[in-house]
Amino acid sequence: MTGGGAGVGAGAGEAERAVAAVRLVQDLVAKVPGFEEAYEAHVVGEHGVLPHVFFTVDVVEETVSSYLGEGDPDGPDWRQVLAFLEDESRSAVPGACSVIVTSFLDDLPYEGQPGCGLAAHLGPVMGAKFRELRPWWVALGSGV
Repeated sequence: MTGGGAGVGAGAGEAERAVAAVRLVQDLVAKVPGFEEAYEAHVVGEHGVLPHVFFTVDVVEETVSSYLGEGDPDGPDWRQVLAFLEDESRSAVPGACSVIVTSFLDDLPYEGQPGCGLAAHLGPVMGAKFRELRPWWVALGSGV
């Protein structure tokens, strides 16, 4: 019976992380103007919210486009996105942080790619996580 109890606890933790990841997406859409249409299309296309997919496909792309000045004028502003994600990173909610690290920070442009300078604007918490993902970034003088 002990083994089953451990499995149930692990499942509950996974469920909590999944809920936190979905909440991250919903809070982003509610607090940062410009993601509404992408969110609606995502929910319809994916038959629900897939946080990692939404971040990889929509949030990174829209944020980088905004940073480059190529985004939709009604789209999200990269500064608001980074501020929101920095606040969420400080809260250290496991499901939300997993999405931020895996599907935002890890998908930012690499050195030499358009938008790579965005990384220099990360806040202290996300900047530290970014340096863990790309320890060579500092050696390249990228300013993170």
